[in-house]
Amino acid sequence: MADAADISQCDPAQSSLIVSHQPPAADAVTYAVRQMKGKYPGLDITVNSLQTATYDEFTRAVVADSAVGKRPDLIVSGLGQLRFWVEQHHPRPINVNALPATYQRAFLSAGTVDGKVYLAPAQVSIPFLAVNQTVLDAAGAGDAKDIQTYDDLYEAARKVTAKTGAPSVSIGTNNIPDWLSQAFVQGAGGTFITDDGKPAFGDELGVSAMSIWSDLKAKGLELGIVMDADSQAAFTRGQAAFVITSSAGIANFEKNIGDKFKWAAVDLPTVNGKDGPMPAGGNGWIVLSQDACRAAFANAMIGYLLSKDGVLAASGASWSYIPVDSAAGAELLASNAATPQRSYAWSYNRPVTPWGGWPGNATQQVVDIFRTTSQKLQSGADAKPTIANAAAAIERLVAE
Repeated sequence: MADAADISQCDPAQSSLIVSHQPPAADAVTYAVRQMKGKYPGLDITVNSLQTATYDEFTRAVVADSAVGKRPDLIVSGLGQLRFWVEQHHPRPINVNALPATYQRAFLSAGTVDGKVYLAPAQVSIPFLAVNQTVLDAAGAGDAKDIQTYDDLYEAARKVTAKTGAPSVSIGTNNIPDWLSQAFVQGAGGTFITDDGKPAFGDELGVSAMSIWSDLKAKGLELGIVMDADSQAAFTRGQAAFVITSSAGIANFEKNIGDKFKWAAVDLPTVNGKDGPMPAGGNGWIVLSQDACRAAFANAMIGYLLSKDGVLAASGASWSYIPVDSAAGAELLASNAATPQRSYAWSYNRPVTPWGGWPGNATQQVVDIFRTTSQKLQSGADAKPTIANAAAAIERLVAE
């Protein structure tokens, strides 16, 4: 699809915008709508806040709306859904010149397909390990910062479980199983997906990296919680001493934990102790407008959404996303809200890669395969054939 029109040639009173988003973007959208209405009087903006729990659920909801003639002009999509939108729904390229000067353009690589930017990352997260240091101290299990390998995690968890008599680790398998799997493999220095969108995680390193679920189960250390929200809740109430989840949850952890126990946010441990790049999680804005002027206004709105104030609304104290605006990041780190845990996310500067990269027509099915595979591993299935079967199934799927 062609680029957006020159906005100076578009009449706001003769145009409109439909914006669809998930709840985490609500504050930023409210701010951007206010700015847009002040800048472009007469522009009609409809906001749809879709109460979906996962990015693939959101994608299905937007596709359903589009099928009945309610295609939105602007959506916030999970980064792992990018190729689906580009290949199946043909969005407009992002007008990078409309982004604020302080927007960290390095993040645009996570929204680029075939050299064109189709998604502007907004709320960025990475997988991390949350550790209940109070429980570790009571069990003589060392310091959270020293957990760098799977063996480190297993040994610390073994000591905690020996003390409490219950499994102590939780890694959810429903919401982001493909993202976590990618982090386990890439973090260890492996290749998760080839440049042409084929599975590469079926080798020896990939199997070892993704075996964390089955290893924990075999050792009696995995709680077996499926939903990520339930996994996080188990940590905040002290049931799980170790949780691997998204750094976006750090602020919520702080709110719910308070001063009940000491805890730490540390880098994801890997099977071999390497610290390879994490896949960029979170979401970003995509312009689906089929009208050139509506696309121009959508790009203008992205500029406000990704301004310092827009990013503070989306990634401020209520959240713990990695700020995509450098001015917003500096302000957050200088604020009273910059606890050690939130500062871990707000100051994160290690390299990140795109999330996924599977062919667009297969994205949803691939996520479902990872969901099934991780839940099988979490239940104790033999890792090698289970992961091999997943790789083979995805290989067949992307070849169709």
